Amino acid sequence: MSAPYPYASMRDNFDLSAYFVVGPEDTKGRPIADVVEEALRGGATFIQLRAKNADAKELTTMAQDIAQIIEDNDRADTVAFVIDDRADVVWQCRSKGVKVDGVHIGQTDMEPRQVRTLLGPDAIIGLSAETESLVSLINELPAGCIDYIGAGPLHRSTTKPEAIVVEDDGSKHLLTLDLINTICEASDYPVVVGGGVRLQDIAPLASTKAAGWFVVSAIAGADDPQAATRTMLDAWRGVRGEAKHGYAPRPADDSSQAAAPKVQEQRKEAHGFLNAKEAKDAARLAKQQAVDIAARGSKQRDKVHIRKIRDVHFENQHGAYDLQVPYTEIVLEDTPGQGPNEPFRDYNTEGPACDPKVGLDPLRLDWIHDRNDTVTYTGRSRNLADDGKTAIKRGKATKEWRGRHHEPMRGSNHPVTQMWYARHGIVTPEMRYVAERERCDVELVRSELAAGRAVMPCNINHPESEPMIIGEQFLVKLNANMGNSAVTSSIDDEVEKLTWATKWGADTVMDLSTGNDIHTTREWILRNSPVPIGTVPMYQALEKVDDDATKLSWELFRDTVIEQCEQGVDYMTIHAGVLLRYVPLTADRVTGIVSRGGSIMAQWCLQHHQESFLYTHFDELCEIFARYDVAFSLGDGLRPGCLADANDAAQLSELMTLGELTQRAWDHDVQVMVEGPGHIPFDTVRMNIEMEKAICKNAPFYTLGPLTTDTVPGYDHITSAIGAVEIARYGTAMLCYVTPKEHLGLPDKDDVKQGVIAYKIACHAADIAKHHPHAQDRDLAISKARFEFRWLDQFNLSYDPDTAIAFHDETLPAEPAKMAHFCSMCGPKFCSMAISQNIRKQFGSASQQRRVVSQAEQIIAGSHAVTEAASGAAAGAASGKE
Repeated sequence: MSAPYPYASMRDNFDLSAYFVVGPEDTKGRPIADVVEEALRGGATFIQLRAKNADAKELTTMAQDIAQIIEDNDRADTVAFVIDDRADVVWQCRSKGVKVDGVHIGQTDMEPRQVRTLLGPDAIIGLSAETESLVSLINELPAGCIDYIGAGPLHRSTTKPEAIVVEDDGSKHLLTLDLINTICEASDYPVVVGGGVRLQDIAPLASTKAAGWFVVSAIAGADDPQAATRTMLDAWRGVRGEAKHGYAPRPADDSSQAAAPKVQEQRKEAHGFLNAKEAKDAARLAKQQAVDIAARGSKQRDKVHIRKIRDVHFENQHGAYDLQVPYTEIVLEDTPGQGPNEPFRDYNTEGPACDPKVGLDPLRLDWIHDRNDTVTYTGRSRNLADDGKTAIKRGKATKEWRGRHHEPMRGSNHPVTQMWYARHGIVTPEMRYVAERERCDVELVRSELAAGRAVMPCNINHPESEPMIIGEQFLVKLNANMGNSAVTSSIDDEVEKLTWATKWGADTVMDLSTGNDIHTTREWILRNSPVPIGTVPMYQALEKVDDDATKLSWELFRDTVIEQCEQGVDYMTIHAGVLLRYVPLTADRVTGIVSRGGSIMAQWCLQHHQESFLYTHFDELCEIFARYDVAFSLGDGLRPGCLADANDAAQLSELMTLGELTQRAWDHDVQVMVEGPGHIPFDTVRMNIEMEKAICKNAPFYTLGPLTTDTVPGYDHITSAIGAVEIARYGTAMLCYVTPKEHLGLPDKDDVKQGVIAYKIACHAADIAKHHPHAQDRDLAISKARFEFRWLDQFNLSYDPDTAIAFHDETLPAEPAKMAHFCSMCGPKFCSMAISQNIRKQFGSASQQRRVVSQAEQIIAGSHAVTEAASGAAAGAASGKE
């Protein structure tokens, strides 16, 4: 069942004054979306897509582009958008959530009543009519069935040369101004007039009773569509001013009952129940849905998890800086009878608020420039192939980035990596920033970077990012994967998922896009990301060769890597450990090679009978990365995809090669972390991390999970978090989240939240197990709030306050319940904490309770003495009788 159409109806808000009809054959080879945007900027008030030769799929794609352009120009609530003839395509678009406001139909198209039944009461329906007699027939339609009439032609037009007015007696002629007035007077609906309309026609038309004019060629064929639209609209308003037409009359209860009785019947049936059990089940479901909706949001979290800034002054040989280091503050209530509680402060990943169309400010730009070791250069030229086949066909990306642009930078005379600075004894602003976030000494940061035991992914072309560190000596970090696929998602969806993930605690994000607009999607993500962004450049390289792995080459891959370095990608997964001789080791596996990048390189190696170009050109990759400070994330291309394949020769052989590559990268002062291991039994988790440490010389380990069982699709965020706690406990530095959609589909916004929260728990539990300083502070604060029945503090100190409140309020929704000394689990008489508080009130502090215990022991001891004496006396009496 399709989702409800999410946009408000424009039936009472459309404006026919400047009605622009356009299709791909009208625009002189220019992208249709570009021409529509120019018309919008000129003041067009209504858009109709007319593409007679397009199929449903092509029409839907064009409609998505036009709807996006209208939204991008902030006109979605003032400019109506309809499609010509194809009510089926309109229904499909609206079912997919594309903002198409309705349809325009002709006399030989689908009947208006059926169109209204199909599209429902909220859609705009326009109908073509030329003569007064046709208008009379239209007026016999049920009230509210259509919304306006299109009349024409005024002149013979190039787009519809066959169109002409045909009277009842068979005579043929064009519209005249008198006939226009006659049609308008006869019509219950506003009338828009067109057909070959030119600039000199606008003023005469404005003197009639027409509601507006429609054109095709006068705008679509103009050299400057914006100027053409503006000139025609000015001519119209020169006569009419800002006056606007009226709307078709509709019944007070809306037209849905008259126009769509079947829809009403279905709604009635949906709310009727055959028995009480069905009614109770429906009520229970509605209640659960309300809880689910509340739990999916962030209203409470946004209100109480406040991002604040701590000013830290820092100076080094390159300059003096006032660093603004973020943290999260949660204000706590007073403890009853004891006094105030200090606000709780925590690590913050959210980044500053910004308009996604503008992006974040370049926080680190001055720090980078002050080191005086980079140069700005022109960079590689943009190619539509960077965005894939669809962009080439369309002539542009779906939604070009229009915010801040930067010329790329690269190192001028030495590596510009944080590792290079650390090895040369230079403490950078980035290192001091990280030390403040981690609440540790900056020397620990520098020394761990210098030794390769920690990495700070921070490409000089991603100055918007807030520096963070990944290493065993620091807080365990969390990565969230996202990115579109060839099947689903959009740029807006991915930017929303980015901000959503960082809101809930993602320390880094990987853009794993494999669908349309890969380059542009990444640009939007980078410019809006306060956290490091990782990629797998192999995915984009494969898209450039039409998904044929055998056509890949080092030169193409190298160009893709440089493209991403110049954009600002902070770390890249490179599957250079998948060697030709290792591929046969996977032939007998249950699940083969489950890494996308690993399988691509395996296919290439076997097809070409050559060693992997990622391995043979690895040193050149190091040289590129050193110029931009891009970190390696050495991919586990041969990781096991099920328990049956765990810890086999393929996995361990690749790990040995990753150890070699780690040292080669360090020789170039390039930062490295190592990925692994996939699906492994729980009892082998510790072995895997210890092997990685030994083979890769303590380079930071970055693991997805691992998943500790293969049996629960839909719950793999839990399965993997279990393994994640164990592997992080023994030294893994960053955990890659798994969502409930793992193995099943592309994660949406809700899945992202569930994955991030599951892995926040895993990271936190591992930090506690490692005895990391301050790791247990939050646990202490929430436990204290729980015992003191400070319900709001308990909710607010949670990683997900909205879910905590939703679950509590499901059974105890009243506000006084948030002050009660019980929940619905135990009720008012069986709450152990309430009983514990009563014990303290009655018997006092620990020392007072010890005195009570001592008194009790004395009483018991005295009782025992009396009993023993009595027993002895009784025994003596019995003996005397003998």
